[in-house]
Formats: sequence, structure tokens, C-alpha cells
Amino acid sequence: MPARKLTLSKSIPPSVTLADVARCAGVTKSTASFAFSGKRKISDATKKRIFAVAMELGYQPNPHAQRLGAGRAARLVGLFALTLDYVAWKMMSQLHHDLATQGYEAPLYTYGYSEDRPPDHGVLLSTMCSQLPEGIVCNTAKLVEADCPVLEHYQQRGGTLVCLHTEMPLVCDQVIFDREKNTYLAAEYLLKAGHRDIGLCTFDVADLSQPRTRGFAKALQAFGVSLHPQWLFEAGREEDGGAMLAKKFLQAEKRPTAMCIINDMQAATFVHQLLRAGVRVPEDVSVVSLDDMPAARHGVVALTAVTQPWHEMAETAAQFLLQRLHGTAPQEPRKVTFTGEIIERESVRQV
Repeated sequence: MPARKLTLSKSIPPSVTLADVARCAGVTKSTASFAFSGKRKISDATKKRIFAVAMELGYQPNPHAQRLGAGRAARLVGLFALTLDYVAWKMMSQLHHDLATQGYEAPLYTYGYSEDRPPDHGVLLSTMCSQLPEGIVCNTAKLVEADCPVLEHYQQRGGTLVCLHTEMPLVCDQVIFDREKNTYLAAEYLLKAGHRDIGLCTFDVADLSQPRTRGFAKALQAFGVSLHPQWLFEAGREEDGGAMLAKKFLQAEKRPTAMCIINDMQAATFVHQLLRAGVRVPEDVSVVSLDDMPAARHGVVALTAVTQPWHEMAETAAQFLLQRLHGTAPQEPRKVTFTGEIIERESVRQV
């Protein structure tokens, strides 16, 4: 049945109903209901037409009132990020956009930006799962294995889960960011440039089992270079962390000729503070930052950086989830790993 021409006028009631959507889309009320509930398969073209009409009319289905046969809230996807640094915020924003364009409501469950993992984060995770969304995209950064039972219980109740960022011992699609390999690439670039006295600044840097420190150490080992513990710096986060790092670096009795720094804002501030102290970049010290956010590109010295491909990671997670919800995904769980790549700029000197 062809869709009727939409005429958005004063004749449309202030409270739009599902029947209004069905009438304007040229379908039965039950077909419109199935489009939102997912209880029966209808064609993608019909579904898109119904969602387009609903959006234009301003129809807002109640996701908690509409339940699937398994008891899950239709057209609702939970987005979870324990804390929101710049990269996590960009990924969650991209996910929200991709899901909204497909007619999904996608609330974000987060504590916002925090340097430490909140002690009661399990409450937030359980709250999201208790809403019984059709799907969940869980940014697993800072989560631990003890958090898995909550997500497993959600899956057992019929929910669809996609993990994003850190691999977890869960049977689901996973989009992984390889922090070890990402840091290896940064150190390797400096080593190939001829540097042998190289420092690292990251979080929990003294713990050699951490992915960032492990990748850095492996790169040094591959080139036969010793790891110097005094050049492993932990200096806080972002701009304040960069200023703290610069202070520690300038006070060092012997300084490395190159630094790998997580993250870009920290690295850009570090460079600015060195320049103010008369230390030149890259003539006196070379710098590679990680993530390749705007701070790396637009600072006083444009920074060579290893990317964190957040856009591609978010799009892949959204694609995996939508394929599962639409029944077009393969049976076996999928895992895709991203590492990033070197972007060369002005902050590294060839020795």
C-alpha cells in the first residue's frame, strides 16, 4: 500500500498515536507496532518508512511499555561508559548518532569524567541491565572480570551485548582497542628515528603488566635497548598532567632524548612548558603522543601521534549490534581489533 502524503498541519493532534503513524505511513496499526516491537519481521523499506513518519510526526513510543516476547524494551539500546574521557565521549556520541538514525533510543549510563573507577560502579551497570534494553554497547574500559556476571545475566534474559574497547571473558561481539600494540608503534617510531634514550608517561606506568607499559617495553627489547625505570613517568591527566610531567622532566638529572606520552592534551602542555623553559622540541627532545585528538594537531608544535581510531570502532560496534538485532549476524561471536597508525608531524627529530 503506498504511503499517504504527509501534511503536518494543525489537524494533527498534539498527542500523536501509533494509529496516526500507521495511517500516514500507509500500513496497518499492527504492522507499525511490529516495526517498533520487533516481534515480527517486516521489510526494511517498510520499517524505514514507518520510522521516518514517526520522526516527522514527533511520535515517541514508550520503550518501557513496549516489550518484546523475551521481556525486553523495544527500540531501546543502553550505552555504558564508566567514565568519559575525550575519546570515550567521542565514541559514545558516534554510537548515539548511528543508533538514533535507525530509530533507537540510546540513553547513556555513565559517571562522567573521573580519574578513578567509582567504587559503586556495579550499581550503575545493574541499573542499565534492569531496564532490559534490546541491546547494550558496553565500553569496557576500566571494567574488570568481576563485572561480567551482571552482563551475563542480561544476556541470559535475551539481551544483545557488544563490548567496546577492552576484551572481556564474555560470549559476545567485541570491538577491541589494542593499547599494547598502539604504544609499541609509538616507541618503535622513535627507535627507528635513532633514539635510544626514551621515556614513557602513562597511567600506572610502574606496573609492567599494564598494556601501555608492556608495549613500550617490548619495543625497546626488539631493538636491544634497556628500559630505564627513572624514565617511566606518572604525572596525572591532560593539561595538569602535562605540566606535572614537564616539571619532573626538567628536574631529572639525566633526561631522555624522546618521550612517548599518553594523551595528546598532556603531551601538548608538556611541549608548551618545555618551550617556556628554553628546551626545544624536537631539537632537544622528541615527542610522540597517543590518540591524535585536536590537541595533537593544533598545538605550538604539531605532534607526531599514534591514532586511536574511535570513529571506526564506534561504527563497527553499532554495525555489530544492529546486525544482531535484525537477525543478519553470523551465529559465532565476532572480534575485531584496532591498533591505530602513526601520523607524522613536526615533533620528532631523526638522530
